[in-house]
Amino acid sequence: MNLTSRLSKSFACLALALCAVVHADGLPARAIHVERAVIMDATGFEAPMAAATLFLPKGWQAQGGVVWGQQYMCTNGYAFSWSATSPDGAMTVAILPGEAWSWNNYGAPPSNPGCHAAPYVSVQQYLGALVPRLRADARIVDYRVRQDLADQFADFNRVTPMPMGEIRQWVEAGEVTVAFVENGRELRGSIAATAQLSLMRTDSGMGVMDAFNGSTYPAFAATAPAAEFNPQFFEAIRRSIKAAPDWNARIAGHNRVIAQSAMRETQKRGQIMAQANAEIARIREEAWNSYQESSDRRFREFGELMRGVETYQDANAPGGQAELSNLYDHAWRLNDGSYVLTNDSGFEPYRDLGVEGSKLEAVK
Repeated sequence: MNLTSRLSKSFACLALALCAVVHADGLPARAIHVERAVIMDATGFEAPMAAATLFLPKGWQAQGGVVWGQQYMCTNGYAFSWSATSPDGAMTVAILPGEAWSWNNYGAPPSNPGCHAAPYVSVQQYLGALVPRLRADARIVDYRVRQDLADQFADFNRVTPMPMGEIRQWVEAGEVTVAFVENGRELRGSIAATAQLSLMRTDSGMGVMDAFNGSTYPAFAATAPAAEFNPQFFEAIRRSIKAAPDWNARIAGHNRVIAQSAMRETQKRGQIMAQANAEIARIREEAWNSYQESSDRRFREFGELMRGVETYQDANAPGGQAELSNLYDHAWRLNDGSYVLTNDSGFEPYRDLGVEGSKLEAVK
């Protein structure tokens, strides 16, 4: 899934703390001026729905949304494909489509229609394979574990004993930093992903059989000129993403229907298998059913990946509250509907920007 937005030149420089522009526009260094954006699902249900919201720097332009098609059969028929770019095209953010894959050591095809076979057994391996698919000339310069993201799904981690083995399930999250050259300019980028992994290992006396399933939540990517790449700026955007409750409810129902259908088909296949393979078939079925049941939560809890926000009282926002990045000490709502996040306690919107505004108080 992809995120891309466009920012007015002055605010793009401001967000990156380029002092000349910051001072000209009146904003404190490293403050960001943001406004609410909506990620739409235009075709998934009987009418277009807001799938998620986020805060983008004021002036950025966005495109894409939730898309549906046969190419997304492995992720229940849909995926996020949304992006945003700054007005000068120098900076981008993106939500990348979630993916799913499987692998086994006994030559069976992928258990879910539309999924591809791949030997990724960690999120680091997945990201290492994803980068060249997105951009062949990009090189990975750093990898770090994002335990803060993985910890949100700690209750998924478990080991389930089986008659002839066990099923292990766990969640990993990581982030790569990449470098590449575009139009003669050195750029930096990052991709943060969270993966849900499952290994079923059985031994019926004929050798160990391993069946592996993996899937990712929608990943978050960002790019900027190398000298201006500011991880805190992009992290603030990522943390502002919030799934829309109505869409979450509808997509959860859709995922349950898919899971129930897959379960019925698996049961039909099991009924026609030879008796000698019945126990192995049952174990594979249980592993697949467990994986399908978790897929409902995997997409329903998409918004939970974007934690790290502060909730502010805002009478003009939906529900009377606004969730903004907690990477900044102070939040202001301006009368034009946009927000300014800053660590400068002396910021005054009318004096500095010529726009009236109100300072927001955090919900206790």
